[in-house]
Amino acid sequence: MTEPQAAICADTGDFGLFLTLTVVEGKASSVRRAIADFPRMTADLGKELAEPRLTGAVAIGASAWPSLFGDRMPRGLVPFAALDDGPRHAPATPADLFIHIHSPRHDANFLLARRVMGRLGGHVRLIEEVHGFKYLGGRDLTGFVDGTENPKDGERAEVALVGDEDPAFAGGSYVSLQRYVHDLPRWEGNPVAEQEKTIGRTKDGDEELADDVKPPTAHIARVVIEENGEELEVVRHSMPYGTTSESGLYFIAYCRDPTPFRRMLTRMVQRDGEGHYDRLLDFTRPVTGASFFAPPIPLLRDAAG
Repeated sequence: MTEPQAAICADTGDFGLFLTLTVVEGKASSVRRAIADFPRMTADLGKELAEPRLTGAVAIGASAWPSLFGDRMPRGLVPFAALDDGPRHAPATPADLFIHIHSPRHDANFLLARRVMGRLGGHVRLIEEVHGFKYLGGRDLTGFVDGTENPKDGERAEVALVGDEDPAFAGGSYVSLQRYVHDLPRWEGNPVAEQEKTIGRTKDGDEELADDVKPPTAHIARVVIEENGEELEVVRHSMPYGTTSESGLYFIAYCRDPTPFRRMLTRMVQRDGEGHYDRLLDFTRPVTGASFFAPPIPLLRDAAG
């Protein structure tokens, strides 16, 4: 059972569409059949539009898993736990399902989202729909390159996909998501040199600052974590989103184990013994937080009955 859903290890497209949903009580069987058909729906629409790069994934939260897939759960699947420290708050928000769609075409994403929501119908409630886009060749709205440390090519599967450690769910992936809202006027009011110290990289060249220049509160100083000489990694599919009135980053992390993401988030939000936290959180705030598991395709098919 090692066939992963296509979006997990694929390169992120120019456009993304993200849906979080809850399952209506008593409608689990209908939802199960609809999500089992999602990979086929995606492939069929890709052929119809001559867009082979249209791809997607569907993931299930801990509270909905037993009704959809039975009592045996992926060992690391637990509800998202909120984090607080002073003015920094990473909330947990309700979500049973996460549908992730991306491609080079916004219209293709939109058509696929309409089709899957048509299949799900009144069996789910929409919590949030977010449309993402690639910005300035792969930069966050802050103007800095996003995802420099993201695993490349074959490394993505090693980082993202469950293996022999949980064989019943091999080929699946743990998903963590947060929607961040940026305070862009405040950010843009800072000199570039201060912005670079907040991120820990140069803005134009995307080069990491030297250790004697990079402060311990820099974003990459908080989220780049080494353990036994190896850097903890996740596969990111994050994208900018928004309007002229509210915008930010839709953060998505896939991983074979949810622990790396949790450690990164903890180091961002909570002060260490010297009072350091991620200073980027002075300019952006998470307004959602949810955890899921994206099952391998054979498990999706089997669940349909």
